Amino acid sequence: MSEVQNNSLQYFVVIAEQKKKDKFISLLSDHSAHCIETVYAHGSVGKSALASAFGFEIEQHKVLITCLIKKDNAQALLNTLYEDYNFKKPNTGIAYSIAVEGLAL
Repeated sequence: MSEVQNNSLQYFVVIAEQKKKDKFISLLSDHSAHCIETVYAHGSVGKSALASAFGFEIEQHKVLITCLIKKDNAQALLNTLYEDYNFKKPNTGIAYSIAVEGLAL
């Protein structure tokens, strides 16, 4: 049996506005993402003093997009999201990845 190479596979997550779903799915495809899944979500932040204190924007229509992607592509994708799509600013989106071991593509 041949050995599976460690390709540093990542489970990648993007949470953003539903209206931007197609842009982000296209971006994931451009970065060779596999097993892309989309879930429509409903934000839970309501109008409150706490939401105002932390600067949360009341935008409840979200999309949760997950996929599997190689580590190098995940880093490039994070850079693109933070620089080109302003994920570094509040209320624009959240993106992160988690290492997955024991899987190979």
